[in-house]
Amino acid sequence: MADDRIKQYWSREMDALLETYKQFQTLIPSEKDCGAAHKGEDGRYVEHLVREYLKRYLPKDLEVLTGFILRPAVLCGKNDRSRKKDAHKVSGQLDIIVYDTAHYPVYQRFGNSVIVPPEGVAAILSVKKYLSPKYIKPEAKSLLHAARLCPHKLGNGKKAKSPFTALISIEDKYGEKNQTPMTKEEKGKRTYDKLEKVYNGRKLLCYDEMADFVGSLAEWGLYKDNVKEKKEARYLYFEYDTEKRAMGFQLMLQKILDVYYQNSSDLIVRPGFVDNRKEQFQKSFGPIPYQCQEIDLVQETKEQNRKNLQANLAGGRK
Repeated sequence: MADDRIKQYWSREMDALLETYKQFQTLIPSEKDCGAAHKGEDGRYVEHLVREYLKRYLPKDLEVLTGFILRPAVLCGKNDRSRKKDAHKVSGQLDIIVYDTAHYPVYQRFGNSVIVPPEGVAAILSVKKYLSPKYIKPEAKSLLHAARLCPHKLGNGKKAKSPFTALISIEDKYGEKNQTPMTKEEKGKRTYDKLEKVYNGRKLLCYDEMADFVGSLAEWGLYKDNVKEKKEARYLYFEYDTEKRAMGFQLMLQKILDVYYQNSSDLIVRPGFVDNRKEQFQKSFGPIPYQCQEIDLVQETKEQNRKNLQANLAGGRK
C-alpha cells in the first residue's frame, strides 16, 4: 500500500505558500489590523502568489494570465456557423485565466494581461485575500457569466470540457461585522446559502456554469458534486487541518489538468500528480436542481429571441 509522501509534499508546498504571504505581512504591516498596510497591494500580492504557485506545476502550454475573455460572433472550427446570429460577448475583468497559449491565439497582450477567445481557457479564478459574504454573490455571477462564454466543440465534434471555475482566498472574514465568531461549518453553510440564491434564481441552470470550488486555501472549502441521476448539484464541505491544508490547491491542479488533457488530445493521458485519497467531507449542502449538464447556449438564444419578439410585439401595439 502506498504511503503518504505525495500528500506530505503538497502539504509542505501549501505551508510554504502561506509562510511566504506571512513574510509579506511582516515586512509591510498594517498598524490598525491584520494584513499589510497597503490594501490594494495586499490583494494583488495574494493574486500574484497564487499565480506563481500555479505556474510552477502546470504544463508549459498553459499560462496563468489575467484579463478578459471575448467570445466573437465569427466562424469557428472548419465551418461552424453556430455563432452567426450571436452578438460579440465579453467577460468582466478576471483575476486569473489559465489559458493554452501553445494551441490557441491571443487577441491582445501586455505582459500577463490579455484578451483571449474562449477555446483555450482551462480555468477561471477569482482571488481574494479574505473571503467575505459580500463577495459571494457578485463573484459567483461573474464566474457564471465567464463560464457561459466558453462552450465550444473540439476538432472531433465532441463538446469541450468546461473550464474549472473557483472563488478562492487565503483566509476568510466571517462574523466580524457583528463581532460574532462563527465556526468553519457555519461559514461554509453561509457561503452555500449565498450560492444557492444565485443559482436558484436562474430559469435555465446548467451544472457546468456553477462554481466548482469556493473557499479558503488555509481553512475550509466547498466542492461541487454532481448527482447526475437526479439532475442535482450539491456542495461538499471540507475542513482542513495541518495535514489536509493542501486539499484546495491539489483540487485546483487536478481539475485544471482534467480540462487541459481532455480538451487537448486523445493521445495525452493525465498523469498521477496529486493525492486526495481517503479524504472525507464533513457535510453536504444541497441539493440545487439544474436543467442541463452542459451549458446550453442554443436554448438560451431561443429564450432571448422569444423575449425580443414579445418586446417587439408589445412595442408595435403601443
